[in-house]
Amino acid sequence: MRKMLVLMLAIMMVGACAMAEVTLDGAKQIALDRAGVTAEQAVFTKAYLDNDDGHQEYEIEFYVDQTEYEMDIDAETGEVRDYETEAQSLITTDGQISEEQAKQIALAKIGLKEEDVTLKKVKLDVDDGRTVYEVEFVSAGMEYEFDIDAKTGEIVKYEEEKDD
Repeated sequence: MRKMLVLMLAIMMVGACAMAEVTLDGAKQIALDRAGVTAEQAVFTKAYLDNDDGHQEYEIEFYVDQTEYEMDIDAETGEVRDYETEAQSLITTDGQISEEQAKQIALAKIGLKEEDVTLKKVKLDVDDGRTVYEVEFVSAGMEYEFDIDAKTGEIVKYEEEKDD
């Protein structure tokens, strides 16, 4: 009986180790390794745990020089589930609103304060020739996405949906 109990505990411990969850820092390192770059070279713009069709994964995005890397990493196994790179042109910020101003415009649109949301992304990008801030955050089970014109502060895209 005692041997059986010890054996069952050992099996449970091995199973628990096999199901160990990858940490956010671990997911970032997996992404860096996959891209073949170091942490010193990378500038992370997005790194968070998300639920994709009932499966936990980390969404990781970073830049090295003028290349953007985006990866989805399985939170349980560390497997890279999606991997994309894209060459980006340098974007200047002369005469544009700041990231902070873009966040405040988005928050004002839905009547929330910064402490009421979890910020997922604020990124300067060029979309159809227009420089915009892509702003994403979640709050109270809702996900909000904005494109805000970087020169005028105008909201050019606004979407909200239930965060699964």
